[in-house]
Amino acid sequence: MAHAYTPGLKVTERTKVVKDRRLPLTGEVLVSVGQKVFGNDIVARTALPGNVTTLNVAGLLGVPPEDITGMMLKKVGEPIEKDEIIAQSKGFLGLFKSAVRSPIKGTIESISEITGQVILREPPQPVAVTAYIDGEVVQVFPNEGVLVETVASLVQGIFGIGG
Repeated sequence: MAHAYTPGLKVTERTKVVKDRRLPLTGEVLVSVGQKVFGNDIVARTALPGNVTTLNVAGLLGVPPEDITGMMLKKVGEPIEKDEIIAQSKGFLGLFKSAVRSPIKGTIESISEITGQVILREPPQPVAVTAYIDGEVVQVFPNEGVLVETVASLVQGIFGIGG
């Protein structure tokens, strides 16, 4: 008969547990040292930059890349809506105008007169980090996150599937 040997596994009735709760990017920490928190409390938040989309505006309008700045209806940093006209050619005698519509909602990130490309960025995605455990904030990492400490029971184990 086989016996399982599990060295180093712990079963403790009362121990100190410290959880490191950090943001993936710099952001805003919402709690301070000594503050009591619950597991579902938001302790830090940030916004992940939105996805980037490139548009070959010069190619779509059929103009040289150095001419696209004068044809842009929106400037760098301005918000845009999906299907909004962001650039338009002057046309011939006011006729035969070509237009470029935005494929996304977001902002104009950059306009290149060298390549004729316009970079669009989708809105940022909010990210919130919760405390994960009820406890007390024992350390704050400015713009990054916190350490939350609590007293808890600890039972370690091993789970395996296989042959």
